[in-house]
Amino acid sequence: MKINICKKGILPLLAGLILYSSCTTEQPNETLPFWHDQERQLRYKPEGEYFVGKNGDKRFTRAIYGTNTGFRFETSDYPEIGLYMPRLGGSIYMALQTADTTVWMKDLSSIESRFRSGERRYIIQDKQYLQKGTILIDMLALSNADGMIASIQGENLPKGVKLIAIYGGASNKRFSREGDLGADPKDCFYIKPENCKGNSFQIEGCRITNFYGKGKQIMSQDEAYENKEALKDLKVTKEITQDAEQVQGIFSEEVRFRLADGGAIDNLTELLESEATEQPVAIATLPIGKGCKYMEWVNPRTIKGKIDLATDFKLAQDFREKIAGRMKINTPDPYINTLGGIFAGAEDAVWEAPSYLHGAIGWRMPLTGWRAAYLGDLIGMHDRARMHFDGYAAAQITNIPVSLPHLQDDELHGARSLKKWGTPMYSNGYICRNPNRTDAMHHYDMNLVYIDELLWHLNWTGDLNYARKIFPVIKRHLQWEKQTFDPDNDHLYDAYCCIWASDALQYNGGEVTHSSAYNYRANKMAAEIAKKLGEDPTPYKKEAEGILEAINKTLWIPEKGWWAEFKDNMGNQMLHENAAVWTIYHSIDSDIHDAFKAYQATRYVDNYIPHIPVVANGLKDTNNYVISTTNWQPYMWSINNVAFGEIVHTAYSFWQAGRAEDAFKMFKGAILDAMYLGSGPGNITQISHYDAARGEMYRDFADPVAVGVRAVVQGMFGILPDLMNRRLVIRPGFPQEWNHASLETLNMKYDFKREGYKDFYKFTPTLQTEGNLILEVEVRGNEVDYIKINGKQTGYQILEPSIGIPRIAIEAGVKENYDIEIAWIGKRDKSSQEIQTEVASGNHLDIRIENAVELYDPQHILTKATLSENKLQGTANGVEGHRTLFVKCRKNDLSWWIPVHIHILQPLEIINNPDSDSLKFMLVNHTGKAIKGNMQINNMTNVENVNIPAGGRQTFTYQTPIASMGTNRITISTPDKTYTLKAINWNLQNPASTLYDTVSMDAYFNDEVNNIFAYGKYKSPRWPYTTLCVPTQGMGQWCHPNDLSPIEDTGLHSKVKNGIFIMPQGIPFRTSATEGKKNIAFTTLWDNYPDSLSIALHGKASKAYLLVAASTYHMQSHCLNGTITVRYKDGTEDALELVLPENLLPLDQDIFIDNAAFYSNDPRPYRIRLKTGEIDTYHAGTAISYGGIYKTDRKTRMGVVPYGYADGYFRCLSNRYELMTEEGPAPQRGKICMDMCMIDLTDKMNVDVGSEVEIFGKANPIEHMAQLAGTIPYELTCAVSKRVPRMYIKDGKVYEKELLLRG
Repeated sequence: MKINICKKGILPLLAGLILYSSCTTEQPNETLPFWHDQERQLRYKPEGEYFVGKNGDKRFTRAIYGTNTGFRFETSDYPEIGLYMPRLGGSIYMALQTADTTVWMKDLSSIESRFRSGERRYIIQDKQYLQKGTILIDMLALSNADGMIASIQGENLPKGVKLIAIYGGASNKRFSREGDLGADPKDCFYIKPENCKGNSFQIEGCRITNFYGKGKQIMSQDEAYENKEALKDLKVTKEITQDAEQVQGIFSEEVRFRLADGGAIDNLTELLESEATEQPVAIATLPIGKGCKYMEWVNPRTIKGKIDLATDFKLAQDFREKIAGRMKINTPDPYINTLGGIFAGAEDAVWEAPSYLHGAIGWRMPLTGWRAAYLGDLIGMHDRARMHFDGYAAAQITNIPVSLPHLQDDELHGARSLKKWGTPMYSNGYICRNPNRTDAMHHYDMNLVYIDELLWHLNWTGDLNYARKIFPVIKRHLQWEKQTFDPDNDHLYDAYCCIWASDALQYNGGEVTHSSAYNYRANKMAAEIAKKLGEDPTPYKKEAEGILEAINKTLWIPEKGWWAEFKDNMGNQMLHENAAVWTIYHSIDSDIHDAFKAYQATRYVDNYIPHIPVVANGLKDTNNYVISTTNWQPYMWSINNVAFGEIVHTAYSFWQAGRAEDAFKMFKGAILDAMYLGSGPGNITQISHYDAARGEMYRDFADPVAVGVRAVVQGMFGILPDLMNRRLVIRPGFPQEWNHASLETLNMKYDFKREGYKDFYKFTPTLQTEGNLILEVEVRGNEVDYIKINGKQTGYQILEPSIGIPRIAIEAGVKENYDIEIAWIGKRDKSSQEIQTEVASGNHLDIRIENAVELYDPQHILTKATLSENKLQGTANGVEGHRTLFVKCRKNDLSWWIPVHIHILQPLEIINNPDSDSLKFMLVNHTGKAIKGNMQINNMTNVENVNIPAGGRQTFTYQTPIASMGTNRITISTPDKTYTLKAINWNLQNPASTLYDTVSMDAYFNDEVNNIFAYGKYKSPRWPYTTLCVPTQGMGQWCHPNDLSPIEDTGLHSKVKNGIFIMPQGIPFRTSATEGKKNIAFTTLWDNYPDSLSIALHGKASKAYLLVAASTYHMQSHCLNGTITVRYKDGTEDALELVLPENLLPLDQDIFIDNAAFYSNDPRPYRIRLKTGEIDTYHAGTAISYGGIYKTDRKTRMGVVPYGYADGYFRCLSNRYELMTEEGPAPQRGKICMDMCMIDLTDKMNVDVGSEVEIFGKANPIEHMAQLAGTIPYELTCAVSKRVPRMYIKDGKVYEKELLLRG
């Protein structure tokens, strides 16, 4: 089949989403702020414990786990089963047979899917096939073997209804990430004919056994992590002998089996009529009527004892309830009430003795960290936690002292430490990769999180005997951290891959906040433990004090109110102020804050970290959101992601900072995104749908599971054990409107109710160590009436400082049960918790605050500040941006601090329109008086007089020659002040009469641009100690240290004529066309180039244009990378600060812009593609077609083909298939629309409007298309709709005929 490219388009895509009115059925809902215009649906709704979906289409996206092995079975929105044994053990499709027909189960009119932890239930109805009847199917994991069992019941069914189960496709294949979501193909568990080969079936009564997978298997390094023999040498890829695997299907007695042809799997009628071939599938037919029928799919080698289906099902139910019952939640919010069983089930899924795993599906391997090992104690599985900690304590090195200096790995180009025993990194104190072994090095510092989890274990258990046993591990760890990552003894630690977001973090020996915070808490608690054990606490106490002092002095930014990401220890020793969320939440989690610092730091997240609203059709609540981890550019894995664990840990830090309302919105946003709007019910995804670079990925990863449980237990319910000191603090963090909440874990029963002006708390701790319970609550009335504990009246203490609302502490002592009643007088006004205002810098601020008694201005926002008679006054002179000060209020016997959020504005703000073809901007007067004066554009005198009233705004438009392409300087001169602003516009065209004078750089060029990146080129200066840093090729990062981007400038050379390269806008640059000739002036802090250049200029000019690129990368984002300064004879100067990604871009990468998690504050400058010579303002990330499922990663030339799903082009082929052009295959990009699809023609310049494209035919076999679509060729030809003209060839002549449809 061939078709021509339509005239709508050969589209050189620069930016934006392509929309065509012909596909109106896919237009986004305008009423909701959908991310990237991608319309989302509330896919699953909560109902008690259940996630309920109706007629969904997601396949094999919800896993159910078994008995702490790699086995799981995958479920879909309709009844089908995928078996992972582990490795692919086949799948089961289901169909229905009635007295007169057969139909796929998925095609029935009403399929309600109900999922809760460990169980998938289906309620199936269809008037045509089932009349008034209902089929109930309930799926569970077996309790004592690797397998699953399903019960099938019929109610009011017509006679002759039978279930047909088709099983096949057991290839024993191991997927890259075990068939996990987003990481492996969606069709992993589809029954494919090729996967049926080698399946050998044996039928015995009501059992059928498949023998498969016999032969040789090549074991990858990832698999070796799970194989004890291969662990002895991880560097060797091994070939292992694989005996035949088995999967056994066991049915109720009425079953009938037969074998059929797996090649007919997608045509039910053909399949049921076929006979077995070399690619067989098994068909089981089971009558459904009154009574319960069963089918069980199991690895028979794991069966213990006799099979009894009814008993197995009951045991599976009990098994599920036991696991899910380890955590129960009940609140007024139904979206939260499902979480107890979900989290409990996920905890069980990431446990496999003797340790917690990296993930339940993908990356299923033992791991010291990341945050998984918090789980056991949070839920009450302290024995599991203890086994994990003991296993890795036994993996700590104790017999290898430091015998070598700090060494970086030359084979990995110096990017990370050399893996050699005796170096500081790999010596006593280091904890190895695998539990109970000391011979497997790792390239992470997972010591830090392991020790933090261990210290929390001591907090949860209060076990002094275990503390005595484990304390040597802690001591060795602290000594190891100090010698390896603080060798200069400044009490600030380098961070060597010690948190989840580590795979491209490299601080080059820098002084890092999050690693220093971790070490502070560890030393602080070590001092407390040492004292209890009778050891000297002094060294740990001094180190903790030194760390805290150094952080406050060096890394806390007092005038802005947050911690910097890090400070360089080399070069210009620059402070990197643009922090990631891990800097905020780890700092708060490690107790380096006071109440004021925690509050200020979370405000940084509010104002400077990208927020994405979580909205969907069918979801009424639109107040929730998720966040990205940073706003750094360019994109790199783990650096700028939208990740469940990072969102929820940040939400937990908000709870710790006393900001429960905001914490809950962020937490719920993550829950909704992953569990209700995502691809499977209750999935705890690692990466969010809103991650523009990766999309929804991985399920039930241990790290986000653990942080989610922490957020609930320690954040929302506020259970904070300190049982080493015999204290149990409970600090509830419920939303204000909640009038009840309960939590039950193996640690405690917890119940809260509010009735009128009374709050009731009931606690029954079941922890192994008793502690003095201290309840810290927000004051909900104007004052306290009375407090009773178990019926006896008691007192309280006012907590200082309390921010936003007064808080009191109630000491309840040690009891088996606590029944606490708090009676309030009156109802507290909610509106006084914070104040928002804005003021121009230099202007007067006047705010009325009732009951104000004291001012605390840690950011020095106000000068000449006064607070009297409930009025705060002063002049705003703080740093521009979002700032916070605090005012203490007192009423009755209560006191609290109100945060005053002040947005300090520029007195005169410019709002530029960079997309206009003229210089168009608005001036906004933020001051309290009119701004009158004259305006100059690019130093042209008195262009216009301005008179902008107080609080007013005025729009201006200028053409060339007043304005010019690039940066335009706008100067407003008033009698008492001059305002200098800028407006950037790259769309302006300078007049043809503009004179340009090129500057010869030949004398200053010091290399060829092709030579910038080369192995071994940048060896010094380097941090002399263990660190992670840029490889010696001058680009890349430690996790991929061999990456090298070849720079080719042949395209630039080809555009040079007579030594001049002319931009399309007419701007000339002098450069050489000769290969091998120097053509860059490179400045750097590496010692093989100068750190600056000075170029003499003569004459007069109004503007300088420069071609600039950099070897910069994400760790230098949003900070000064360099400066270009022009100094004039009169002593004045102009400076252009080069900031990534605003006006400086990496030589080897494009930035990614989606105006959500990825953005730039300035419009895109033009870029020259050195290889092709093309020039544009392109950035990566342009979305193609509806939904943006494909985004460009380069400048892309797209063709529009007028053939879509209404013509018969299956939408399941979106982004997967290639159409054939005269120059070869062209990948189809983005979603297939109703009437068209888009193909990538970037490298096919001769394919143009009207060119012929083959959908399928001689050059593009339909068999390949059918395989990708999961169907047979005949279905594709039949699907070609009647609106597509038919051209018949007879005797060499072409005849057009209409499609004749016979009725």
